[in-house]
Formats: sequence, C-alpha cells, structure tokens
Amino acid sequence: MSDFLRIFALCQIFASVPVFADKIALLVIDVQNCFLPTGNLPVADGDHVIPVINDIRRKYDNLFSLVVFSQDWHCVDHVSFASQHSGKAPYNTVILQYNNEGMLCDPTSQCDVEYNITQVLWPDHCIKNTTTAEFASNITKKNSDFIVKKGYHCKIDSYSAFFDNGGFSHTQLDRKLKENKISTVIVTGLALDYCVFYTAKDAKKLGYNVYVVEDATRGVANSTSNGAVKDMNNRGIHIIQSDQLEDIMDKLTSLGNILQGLNCFWYIVNFVITVDLVHSLASL
Repeated sequence: MSDFLRIFALCQIFASVPVFADKIALLVIDVQNCFLPTGNLPVADGDHVIPVINDIRRKYDNLFSLVVFSQDWHCVDHVSFASQHSGKAPYNTVILQYNNEGMLCDPTSQCDVEYNITQVLWPDHCIKNTTTAEFASNITKKNSDFIVKKGYHCKIDSYSAFFDNGGFSHTQLDRKLKENKISTVIVTGLALDYCVFYTAKDAKKLGYNVYVVEDATRGVANSTSNGAVKDMNNRGIHIIQSDQLEDIMDKLTSLGNILQGLNCFWYIVNFVITVDLVHSLASL
C-alpha cells in the first residue's frame, strides 16, 4: 500500500503541471518604432497595444509554447516606398507586375506578366539596421522569443509574417510553428488592417486555429480595419478582446490536464494489476 500511495502522490504532482491539448503561440506583429506615434509610418494609438500585450504575457506566458515577434525589415529603396515612384505620394496605390518566377517586371523592358499586385505606397519606414526598425523599447521581450524578419526582399512587400504579398517566398514562421507542434496562434500587434490581417489569414489557410486580440491591435484606418475584421470573421478567425483570454486559455489547456489525469489513473491501474500479478505468482 505504501508503494501505491507514493505512486498516487507522484501523480498528484504531475497533474499540477499542464499538458496542453493545444500548443499555443503568441504572435506579436511589427511592434516597432516606425509604427509608433513618433515613427515614420505612425499608426494612431499604436503605442496603446504595448501594455495590453505586456499584460497578456504577464498572465499567460507560461501557457505559450512559443512567442514570436515579426519585424518589418526593408531596404532603403524598397518598392513599397512612395519615394521610389515618381509623381506618387504616400497612400497612393500602384499595380506592380511580376513574372511567373516572382520577379518584378520593369516597365521599360519586355516581361511576361503573370501577376498583378496592388501596392499601397508608404512613407519610407522600418529600414533595416536603423533605430526605426527596432522593437518598441517598453514591450516585454525575452531571449527565448523567436524573431521573424519580413519585407526584406526589395522588390515585393510582405504584410504577412508567413509569405510575401505575392506568395512567391515564405519566412521561417510556419516551419518554426510546426517544429514546436503549434496548433493555435494568438495574434496581436500592428497594424490590424494590414500585417495583423494578412498574418491571421495565412495562419488560418495553413490550418492553425487563429485568435486575433482586437484591443491588442490598432489599424491604419477605420474603414480598412472594419473590413479586415469582417473578412476575418467570415474566414472563421476568432476576433476577441484581451479580457476574454482567461476563459479561452482555460478551454484550450483544460483538455490537456484531463488527459494528464487519465494517464496517471491508467498508470495507477497498471501498477495495481502488476502488484496483484506479482503476489499471485509468488503464492504459486
């Protein structure tokens, strides 16, 4: 009986350590100096997402199997910059043409156009290796967090943390999530109507269970933000507020604790059966 009690006590200890039915990743999208109110491409109230994201980490960091920061990382002459298009101003749009290999077609040369991609032209922003491209100084960030750079191809933009805007190339993000057996992603950051939106769409398309924490995001414009939220809802992406996370995290992780208990119970049953068998054989 003493051995049985020891096994039971061990199971009680093991049961206090969560085993997650869903492995969850927190995605923090582009919370960089360039997108804050003092940046080159300011998102209104973009700095307001920082305390919300920090609070999410304070409360639930131990439940995240992975935390990912995406980082816009542009060359100085990036094709998305209005400064690279004569006669164009920031927030104008142009059509960029690409061949079947994803190469930008130069209007002055012959090119077999396969793809036409609408591009919003932005102020120069998030230029790599500058302070504007650095993460906000007051956001909670740890050495264990994984950084995904995007937008580093000079001839095509990349709103999504998974793919460029033409789907010609991909980042390391999907591979990293799969390596860590992630099934659910919780998306926060900037901006709701562009990089958060495209990241969430691609995550859903790749088969992940996707939550967007709306109050941990801000958008460039109300009209495009409202459209993005409607589109994500239609795709089955969960649009939530941070105060809903407690219940959501509990639901995502509670099945794992049940499974932990069942495993422990099964271990006890096998132990009892083995002890009974040993005693039976000893009495022969």
